[in-house]
Amino acid sequence: MDMAGGSVWDCLPYLTNLSQSYRQDTGRLYVTGYAGNIRVGVSDYGVSITGSLAKFYLGTNLHTLTRSDTIRALEQLADTLHLPIHKAKVTRIDAGHNIITDYKPELYYPSFGPSAYYTRLTQPKSISYQNSQRSKKAYNKIAESKKNRVHIPDPYAGKNLFRFEISYTARLQKQFNQALITPETLTDERFYMGIYDRWYKEYDNIDKLGLTNMDTSKIHTPKDYKDQLLLMAVQEKGLEALLHHIEIMKEQKVFKHKKYYTDLRNDLKKMVSTKGKAEEPELIQELNSKIERARRYYR
Repeated sequence: MDMAGGSVWDCLPYLTNLSQSYRQDTGRLYVTGYAGNIRVGVSDYGVSITGSLAKFYLGTNLHTLTRSDTIRALEQLADTLHLPIHKAKVTRIDAGHNIITDYKPELYYPSFGPSAYYTRLTQPKSISYQNSQRSKKAYNKIAESKKNRVHIPDPYAGKNLFRFEISYTARLQKQFNQALITPETLTDERFYMGIYDRWYKEYDNIDKLGLTNMDTSKIHTPKDYKDQLLLMAVQEKGLEALLHHIEIMKEQKVFKHKKYYTDLRNDLKKMVSTKGKAEEPELIQELNSKIERARRYYR
């Protein structure tokens, strides 16, 4: 961060919990302190500022900053630190929104499939996708807040809070096609709206796994039920994949009689020709609607 008529060290009196260390390889002094939840690192190289702007300004990150809130939050941060925040270079952007859902967030995760160009990771309370430049995550915000001993505001008490967020962690200029990203860039109306559009697109780009309708009118015996389960499996895995697997079994001489392979192929083809269909689970329909509504009202 460039300074005019001052020094980066001038912010130290406004920080709490100060600590210092020396880098033996450079011989430089590094000082770390806090302004609320914001971590501030100071050295001759400059100042690094890390933390949740929403929590700094609103006292909690259970609420989403509007564009006008973001402008005021950055002004407050500049006043608190006595630093020209507008000259800072942004090296990471986190954008997220909390959605009140009908059910606990963990019930929605099984319908979240792969997402192109991401590695999918699952945890008991979250599901995340990562690559070398960004990550996205869905998790139970209430559970996370309770774990961190964060007070739950009354509007969210007893509610299910599904949070979806995306983090841009590397090569921001290339990802956003910007020569430089500053705090003023973040509050530019077009850029801010673009962030929300990206947030929605990243959610939309996750494959949502459909469920095949089970035709209960055809179930009269346990065998009928097993047949319906088999139909679901065939439709969800895909006929081509299963036919390919039969060819592999044929090469491996799994069956004693060649006729079995032909019979099995014909049975699967006949099964798929019956009219079962895959549809989005009710929970995902609900979530899709609420995510879309959040995108529409981001201003």
